[in-house]
Amino acid sequence: QRTTPEERAKRQTETLVKELKLTKEQEAKVLEINQKYAQPKSDNTSSADRDKRREEMRKQMDERNAAIKVILTDEQKVKFDKHLKDMQSNRPRRGGR
Repeated sequence: QRTTPEERAKRQTETLVKELKLTKEQEAKVLEINQKYAQPKSDNTSSADRDKRREEMRKQMDERNAAIKVILTDEQKVKFDKHLKDMQSNRPRRGGR
């Protein structure tokens, strides 16, 4: 089941609210950032485009994370970094072809 970009942004924000104990003001800013970077996922999977899309997604994710860190306290930044590391280690790996 596909979720809309808005649903993904809201879910991502709710997760960070719980994990980082964001204030209402921080929550509003994080939601705005998540909505800015939420995009429909493309079904185009040609290998020529895949690396290009992956690089673009990585760049956008880095920009999003940097924007979120600006509004966090030092303690929240440590938790956010841990959250990102946990998310990366829990992400399913795809086998090489």
